[in-house]
Amino acid sequence: MSTNLPTKSSSRAGRFKKKLVPEGFLEKEAPVIQEQMAPVLEMFHQGAITSAEFTAVYILTVLAHRFPGTWLGAKRSEKLTPTHNLPLHLSGLNIPLEENIKRRLADFTTVGDLFQNFAFKSTPLTVNRSILNWSGGEYGLELMFRIPSPREVLNQQKKGRRCVTVILEKERAKKFILGERDALGFTMHDLIHADHFYHNNQCYQGQLGFYGLLDFCMSQNHFDEHLKNPAFEAEFEYLIADMNAYAIHLLKCFKSALTHYHEKGEDFFADWLLKLNLKPHEAEALNKLNSEDYQGAFDEILLGLLSRYQV
Repeated sequence: MSTNLPTKSSSRAGRFKKKLVPEGFLEKEAPVIQEQMAPVLEMFHQGAITSAEFTAVYILTVLAHRFPGTWLGAKRSEKLTPTHNLPLHLSGLNIPLEENIKRRLADFTTVGDLFQNFAFKSTPLTVNRSILNWSGGEYGLELMFRIPSPREVLNQQKKGRRCVTVILEKERAKKFILGERDALGFTMHDLIHADHFYHNNQCYQGQLGFYGLLDFCMSQNHFDEHLKNPAFEAEFEYLIADMNAYAIHLLKCFKSALTHYHEKGEDFFADWLLKLNLKPHEAEALNKLNSEDYQGAFDEILLGLLSRYQV
């Protein structure tokens, strides 16, 4: 299992609370979690459980350790997803369950039951939904035990996939990952982004085109000079690896970065558009981005443009 981590921390930041617990707490927590997850990891390597099941158990294991007796939140009135594939029984796992939690789970026996029917402490709803949709095959996620480079993430996203990183090795998990997040927070962050990527189909399709466009431009060396600027490089890596949103918003952010970090600004942007062989109305829509003259009707034009770059 590789735990090689990049040295930079310019990407994959986002708004989710980064540090769920103090770093001093991680010193004691990391070896406990590594030991508790060892048999689960072996089950995963043997093919006895899926990637989604492994990640779900990891989340429950850490939460139960951090918040004994209080990690199980409110019961949901409605299920998050119609179906799921998380049949793993809680009784076969090494997760300590206090009596009050055992009573609340009397009618719920599987990992899927928990993620489908309950909120968890310090856990956004999008985490549960990503786990459930991953297990059912709706979200094309890939479990990794290392942090991929921004370019790797771009290559995944243009193909409609995203990664979920789980860091188990205690020496890594004792400290904040990239100086920014504890290991559980990093995993949750990936699951939150997965939901932003997949949950809305129109948003998903537009993102495929946006990432395909950026990948094409990189293959044509459109931004080589820009990428020599560390400030632009950080913004660019954030766009390709750590920003999942409506494609028009992504385009606006991209244009802003291109014009802000180049001495010729709008002139550079106009020259770049010439490399794309655009139709006149597409060039007009891109030129009007981030201006008072931008009209809502331009959205469909730009989404049509991006669709040509879908893999």
